[in-house]
Amino acid sequence: MVTQYLSEVKELVKIKLSHSIGDSNPIEKSMLYSAVADSKMVRAGLIFASSEINSTLKQDTIISLATSIELMHTYSLIHDDLPCMDDDAIRRNQPSSHTKYGEANAILSGDALQALSYEVICNDMYLSDTYKIRAIKLLSKACGKNGMVLGQCLDVKNETKLTKIDQKTLDHIHELKTGRLIECSILFGQINNDLSSDELSSFKAFSKKLGLAFQIIDDILDVTESSEVLGKNNNSDKKNNKVTYVSILGVEPSRARARKLIESSIVDLSRCNLRNFDRLVAIAYYLIERRK
Repeated sequence: MVTQYLSEVKELVKIKLSHSIGDSNPIEKSMLYSAVADSKMVRAGLIFASSEINSTLKQDTIISLATSIELMHTYSLIHDDLPCMDDDAIRRNQPSSHTKYGEANAILSGDALQALSYEVICNDMYLSDTYKIRAIKLLSKACGKNGMVLGQCLDVKNETKLTKIDQKTLDHIHELKTGRLIECSILFGQINNDLSSDELSSFKAFSKKLGLAFQIIDDILDVTESSEVLGKNNNSDKKNNKVTYVSILGVEPSRARARKLIESSIVDLSRCNLRNFDRLVAIAYYLIERRK
């Protein structure tokens, strides 16, 4: 069961998160509040699942990489929720960081979580310096000026444009905002594995389609589930005047596209001569069947 697998991953990563953050000052307390709040930890789960294909990473390193990803993801959520961004008051079934601690501390906590994400990789005892540099470069490119941050910039611009964007542009936004960190998670599981160009292409194709499918389901859930189920405000996209897959395609056509993307992504993954990717496939299907 994927839910049991992700639950086990979550427990391991939460321990590392708590140890890495601490709670000795107001910023640490604010960081910890958001980082260990109840979440799916899909990205951490993807790292664990990907590492099953590799099988050479030590578990401590897998946990470190998963912790790093979750720290980075939490930072992005804190900043996304700010009044100047999506202005959401609820996240992970509790008041969002700026609602609880104020805007200044929310911004600072996000900044600190981002920095700590890299520090956790540096502090890993088993990963060589060469692979630490590879991991840091991969993460920084995924989240920086041409990755997740640019995706968020374009997403905010999407809210204010008088001319509505088309599906191709929406795909581009979410390939950056959502897809790049998902791709990074999957490649983290292969960080010490020198993949061939064909294998790398297969992982990237799988990741790209998985990221888009994940976002499509998010758009669907935003209009079909309650805030209580989601753990955040529903109808947030409509409130922020965003173009979404649902507003372009409708609910059921969007759901059909998500499934088609997942099925195509699995074909991409199966093209490389690797084994033990059943867990990645199971998580992929879970992501389009989830309710929150």
